[in-house]
Amino acid sequence: MRHSATVGAAANDVIEAYASALIGTGRARIELPELISAWDEADPAWAGSTEGRLRLVDALERLDVGAVIELPSRNGRCWEMALPRLPTRVAVPANRRPALRALDPANEPWLPALDWVGGWMRAAKPPQRLRLAVQSVNRWLASTVGRNPPTISREERSLEVFGDEKLLASLTGTALFEPGRLTLATLACEPPVGGLRVARLAPAGPVLVMENKAAFDSAWRALRADAASGLAPGYAAVIFGGGDHSASLLYDLKTLDALVGVTPSRIDYAGDVDVAGISAAAAFLDTARREGLPAEPSATLWRALAILKPTGEDLTGDDDERRAALDAVARLGLPSEVAMRLREGVRVPQERHTRVAFADTAWWTQ
Repeated sequence: MRHSATVGAAANDVIEAYASALIGTGRARIELPELISAWDEADPAWAGSTEGRLRLVDALERLDVGAVIELPSRNGRCWEMALPRLPTRVAVPANRRPALRALDPANEPWLPALDWVGGWMRAAKPPQRLRLAVQSVNRWLASTVGRNPPTISREERSLEVFGDEKLLASLTGTALFEPGRLTLATLACEPPVGGLRVARLAPAGPVLVMENKAAFDSAWRALRADAASGLAPGYAAVIFGGGDHSASLLYDLKTLDALVGVTPSRIDYAGDVDVAGISAAAAFLDTARREGLPAEPSATLWRALAILKPTGEDLTGDDDERRAALDAVARLGLPSEVAMRLREGVRVPQERHTRVAFADTAWWTQ
């Protein structure tokens, strides 16, 4: 489940703290009361609220995808009747339950590629899950000394290093992969591509990434109609970014020509005018720029959306997240109208621009 239209998903560090609390119990099964109690501690600003319940649903599903926990069968009886549905218990896989004693960095001979680990462990005191993960990486690297492992898929390498094909993907969003620490290149692997949902319109030119599915649908239909009328499309392709998942598409965008036959001259991004939308935009644009891609916010689309009627109060982020979003607006060069809406505490979803509005391509493809 992605975050709702009014409730933002919890940040990665909140999810990580929650995962550590669950794993730290050392138990194979955790019942709902403890799931809720641990979540209220990890996400106290929303404790006891309906919004907090929504954020917990999202957190549990993200941890399930990352194989940190196992949710019960959707068709079974281990779910509450109330909405949004919460499991009455979850399972913690055996390979996630930590040893009772935290890994001491002084007891591991770290290879040169991981010489930062000891200082990081002593300073940051990361959870046992991350300690054991980096220990596994260290031992795998030691096993490769004297040979040059070929680059393979991230999931293939994950299975080789951890005995779990999903674990490495879940670790890439943690502190282990912050700048100056682990990279996929260290592990001689790369993410598999093929996650794009794309409408190809021309072999070369600018590419537009849309946060929301309805806006993606309206945009490509309008551009396709232009092409059918003999007009040159304003974008060579339109891509559905999927909000806070859009940053994961960067590897696909780097191979867009090989995947769908489009050579992008630049990549524009447009999304919702709210805290969550700005956070998603920042994640995408920051990652794209680090990867050397010519990515920018679509000032035209952001400005045109920001001046439309808000749907109401923006509940997609708390005060700290709103301040971070305002900083991102300035850093990314988003229009001042977007910042104005954030300061007002209201939101304007991308769906305010309907298919009828997108049909006139002249105003948004410049």
